Amino acid sequence: MRQRWRAGIGLWVNVVLLAAALAGQAWAAEVWVTNMKSANVQVFDPATLKVIATIPADKGAHNVTFSPDGKLAFIANVGANNITIIDAVRKEALGHVAAGTRAHQVAVSPDGKLALVSNPGSNDITLVDVAKRQAVHTMPTGKGAMMAVFAPDGRQAFVANAGDANVTVVDVQAHQVIKTLPAGKGVMAFEPTRDWQQAWLTGTDEDKVVILDVAKGEPVATIDVPGEPHGLALSPDGKLAYVVQRKLNQLAIIDTASRQITKTAPAGNRPDMIAVSPDGKTLYVTSRDDNKLLVVSAAALTVMQAVETGDEPHGVAYRS
Repeated sequence: MRQRWRAGIGLWVNVVLLAAALAGQAWAAEVWVTNMKSANVQVFDPATLKVIATIPADKGAHNVTFSPDGKLAFIANVGANNITIIDAVRKEALGHVAAGTRAHQVAVSPDGKLALVSNPGSNDITLVDVAKRQAVHTMPTGKGAMMAVFAPDGRQAFVANAGDANVTVVDVQAHQVIKTLPAGKGVMAFEPTRDWQQAWLTGTDEDKVVILDVAKGEPVATIDVPGEPHGLALSPDGKLAYVVQRKLNQLAIIDTASRQITKTAPAGNRPDMIAVSPDGKTLYVTSRDDNKLLVVSAAALTVMQAVETGDEPHGVAYRS
C-alpha cells in the first residue's frame, strides 16, 4: 500500500513538472513596435499597454518580423543597412547581419532557416542563414525592393518592387527570378489570403489597392484608396482589409467581398503600419509624427488608447 502511495505521488509530481515545463514554453501575447529615430524596438503587453522591454536595434529600426515559432524577431534597420536578430523570449539582441542599402523588411521561411531582407536602396534582396546569422547570397529583383513574403512551401518568395510597380517571384534555392507579376506603382504591402488564391497590395503612388490572382499572376481588381495607402492587413477571417491612408491621417475598412470602402476614421498624424490581434477585434497602428501606438477598435475604427513610444515609430507586429 505504501509503495502504491509513493508511486502515485511520484506520478503526480511528474505530471506537475511536465505541465510546468510545457507552460514555460508558452508566452503571453505581445505587441512589438520599432522606433526609427530611437534605434530600438519596444515590447508592449496588450492587456496593460505597458512596456515589457526596450531592446536596442540599429539606426532606422524600421520593420519587425517573427520566426514561425515566435522565438526570434528580425528588425530591418534602414539607416544601418543591416538587420538585428533578437531572442524574442529572453528579449536580448543576438547580433547584426549586414544587408543591402536601406534594409526595409525581413521575411522568414516557413521552416525558420532562411531570412530574406528586401533592400530598396540597392534594388536587391539578401538571403540570411538564420542559424549561422550570416548573409549567404545577394541578388537583384527590381527597383525599390520593399518587402517580401515566402510561399507556404518555402521554395519561392514574392518580392514587391515599388520602383518597377511589380512583384518578382524568386526561387530561393536556385537564386533566380522565375517570373514577374504586375502591381501598383509604389507597391508596398503584399498580403496573401489564407488560401493563397489572392494577394492584396497597396499601390502607394497611384492611390490604389490591387488584388492579384496569385496563380494566374494577373490583377483581378483595383480599388481606389486615396491618400497614399501604405500599410495593409487582412482580418483573421479574411472578410475585411484594413488600410492605412498615410497622407489623410486615417484608416479605411474594405469589405473584401464587395471590394468597397465601408468606413474611414482618423488615425493620428502620419500613420504607417498596422497589425491585427488574433481575435480580429483590435488594430495596432503606429503614428510616426505623434510618437504613439494607437489601439483601435477594428469594428468602429475608434482610437481606444494612444500609447507613448520611442521616436518615430514605424513597424508593428503582434506576437502570440
